[in-house]
Amino acid sequence: MAAYDPIADWYAAQARSGSLHAFLHHLAGRLLEMAGDVSGKRVLDAGCGEGHVARLFARHEADVVAVDISPKLLHLARTFEEQDQLEIEYVEADLASGLLSHRGAFDLATANMVLEDCEDLLGVLAAIAEALKPGGRLLLSMNNPYALAARGKVDDYCSAGVITQTFGTEQARHEVPFYYRSFEELMAAFRQQGLLLRSLVDVRPNPSDPHLPDDPVPKIMLLELVQDAS
Repeated sequence: MAAYDPIADWYAAQARSGSLHAFLHHLAGRLLEMAGDVSGKRVLDAGCGEGHVARLFARHEADVVAVDISPKLLHLARTFEEQDQLEIEYVEADLASGLLSHRGAFDLATANMVLEDCEDLLGVLAAIAEALKPGGRLLLSMNNPYALAARGKVDDYCSAGVITQTFGTEQARHEVPFYYRSFEELMAAFRQQGLLLRSLVDVRPNPSDPHLPDDPVPKIMLLELVQDAS
């Protein structure tokens, strides 16, 4: 069972109008800003959850395929989209097992706060890389590993592994596994799948959003990766 299935209704409610709404909406907007004009482009939303990134990109005339492992979150995403009729294609799949039906299909992929939920990071990145056209881009948001160490969320910056804290699901009293990796390990995984770093953006603190605290090291960063076309 997908880790978010037991709290799918709670998570969707928080993402749409609750405690997570401002945070996720802001990050989705920053990813769209990084993407530029997406009109007419094929976009893969990897780990779409309840669909907030997919809907935003579709509203800007992208042709979106949204993939998630959680059947309950996909059901909620489909139900919510019925209000807008954005023609998003939703696919229930474990990206770690590949996405062969969409190989080489996408100009762009997004992954909004997703990679730390993935036990098989290399498998997920391989699926995304294979789904991109040559020269295609992956835009992602994630916790800054340096900030996690600075905030005491990890005991040893260099030690990768599962953190058993709830990381945003405290109110639901449900633990979602959080797979911590150092930035060095992440970069090695990206390179192994032919994804080259083009740009990195620190997401600045926001006093009105508790999920973006005013810490010495920005909590969240955005990465733009490019599929090596050589």
